[in-house]
Amino acid sequence: MPGGSRVSVPFPAPGTTILVVDDERITRRVSYRILSEEGYRVFEAASADEAMSVLDMAHHYIHLVILDVVMPVVDGVELGRQMLASWPTLRLLYMSAHPAEVLAQHGLANLDVLFLAKPFTYGELLAKVAEALDRRRARRTSEPENVVDQG
Repeated sequence: MPGGSRVSVPFPAPGTTILVVDDERITRRVSYRILSEEGYRVFEAASADEAMSVLDMAHHYIHLVILDVVMPVVDGVELGRQMLASWPTLRLLYMSAHPAEVLAQHGLANLDVLFLAKPFTYGELLAKVAEALDRRRARRTSEPENVVDQG
């Protein structure tokens, strides 16, 4: 973090790749900058169609997808379900600036999901990404998770 102290998070494994899906360009760019500065490879998508295209081409290389909950056409929760239908081991991290009532309307109520509130700080993004990746490693030997349980 320029001019400030860095947060203590594990350095990513070489080649750790993240897809950031958000219809807001500024959020994609800020996420890209933070994550790439920390050694992650980052893809961006502005819509569900773009995200699915990236995954069709590169799903073997993507370790985590960060999804905005409220997007036009297909929201992040539905997009997450579509992704998991095709790639059930994919890790998802949801994000939004909207209040709980709006998130509930989009199907993100009473679900055990990883969630990041926007606006987020440098450290908050890195901590949630590290948590999502740590959970992915911990679950390699456990039972498969269902579509709803992303925690």
